[in-house]
Amino acid sequence: MSMSPRFHPADGRPRYVGPATVVFPDGLVVPVRVSLVLRFDPSRTDNRESDRGSTWAGSITLDDEAGDVDLFDAAPGILRMPDGRESEFMATGGPRTSGCSGLGPAPFVDQGGKSA
Repeated sequence: MSMSPRFHPADGRPRYVGPATVVFPDGLVVPVRVSLVLRFDPSRTDNRESDRGSTWAGSITLDDEAGDVDLFDAAPGILRMPDGRESEFMATGGPRTSGCSGLGPAPFVDQGGKSA
């Protein structure tokens, strides 16, 4: 039985941990903290085929815990990075902390596949 590499920061995958904003379908914009990882890297041979449709994933946590916002309502939402890059995602839970699955290019990775 083949063991796959562990999913942790030392696995060499591009990551981003820090501030961002979520844009909800109704236009509401809220500040969040995110922890994201690139799931599919075309330059590697150990990718799972199932990662092709969702190139990045991670977690999102609302900055304002007292607000009346449910991350699950961002379905789909836009994740906007501090530098303005953005990509669509689906929240996988809520209300204050949610997993997320990217629906396009990772907004935290440059064209060369490196974390920005």
